[in-house]
Amino acid sequence: MSNKILSQAEIDALLPAPSAGGLPGGSGGVVPYDFCRPDRIQKDELRALHFLHDRFAVNVSTSLSAYLRAVTEVSIVSAEQFMYSEFLMSLPDSTAFYSLDLDPHGMSGALEISPVVAFTILDRMLGGSGSGSNASPNRPLTEIELNVVDTVVKVLLENLADTWKSVTNIQFRVRARETRPQMLQVVDSNEIMVLFVFDVRLAENRGALHLCFPASLVEGIADTLAPGGQHSERGASAAEEDWLHANLGRVPVNVSAQLEMSLPARELVRLRPGNVLALPQSSSAPVDVFVGQLPRFTGHLALQSNDLIGVVVERCMATDDQQEQAA
Repeated sequence: MSNKILSQAEIDALLPAPSAGGLPGGSGGVVPYDFCRPDRIQKDELRALHFLHDRFAVNVSTSLSAYLRAVTEVSIVSAEQFMYSEFLMSLPDSTAFYSLDLDPHGMSGALEISPVVAFTILDRMLGGSGSGSNASPNRPLTEIELNVVDTVVKVLLENLADTWKSVTNIQFRVRARETRPQMLQVVDSNEIMVLFVFDVRLAENRGALHLCFPASLVEGIADTLAPGGQHSERGASAAEEDWLHANLGRVPVNVSAQLEMSLPARELVRLRPGNVLALPQSSSAPVDVFVGQLPRFTGHLALQSNDLIGVVVERCMATDDQQEQAA
C-alpha cells in the first residue's frame, strides 16, 4: 500500500471547513441513523399501507356502528416502524391484547384495544349506553368480559382480511389473548414491526386501537404494494388480445333497436294479430340500437317498398368513460 501523504489542499477538499455549511455535494449536514431500529420499509410503501388501512378504518366504522348499534368512528392516526419491545412499553399494564396468526404466511401480529374502548364495547353489548365516566373502570377485564370483546375482534379481523385482499390473501386468526401484554409472547423483542395506530370514538368515549405486523411481511409483498394500496396493472399483450378477440368473437350478443310508444290499457287488451300500430316516430328520425341492455349505436330505419326491413347503424355512441372525459 502506498504511504503517500496528502497535501493540505487535498485534505481541505475532503474535509470542508465548518463554515462551508455541510458535506461535499451540498447535503447540508449529517443525517442521523439509528442502527438499533433500521428503517426496513420504504416511505412509499408506508404511504401505501397507510392508505390501505385508511380504507379499513372507513369500512370497520360502518360495521361496528351496525354491530354495536351506536355511532362508531375509526380513523387511522399513523403508520410507523418500531421494535416490538418499544411497542410493548407504550401499552398500559392492563388492556385487551391479542396475538394474531397471519395465515398462510406463517407470521404473527398483535392487536391491542385500549381499556376505554374495550369497556365501552362491553357496556354497549350488555345493554348500556356506553357513555359516562364509569365506562372504563380501573381494573383488568375478566374472562367473561374478554369473551364478549372477542365477538367485536372477530368483526375487526373480518374487515381487515377483506381490506388486504387487494394486496394479498391473509387470514387473521386469534392465537391467544391476555390482559397484560408482557405475559404474551408474540415475536422477538428486537423484531421490527409496522405499527398502525387508530383513533376510536364510540358513544361519548374515545380511545386507541393498535395493530402491528412484522416488517418482513411487508417486505415479502413489496412488489404488490402500489401507491394507494392497489395492484399495479399492466396492459394486455398482443397474444392476450388475439386470444380475447378469438374467443369473445364467438359469443352471441343480443342487438335490438327500440321504437317506443304509449297505448291506453283498453286498446292494449283489444290488440289482435294483424293489427297495425302507428308509431310516433318519423322514418327519418334516428333510432337507438341496444347491445344487451346498453345503448351503444344510433341508426335509421331501412325501408323497402314501404316495408320496414331493419335498421342501418350510422355511428357508435360514446361510452360512459368517454362522456366523462368530454365533460
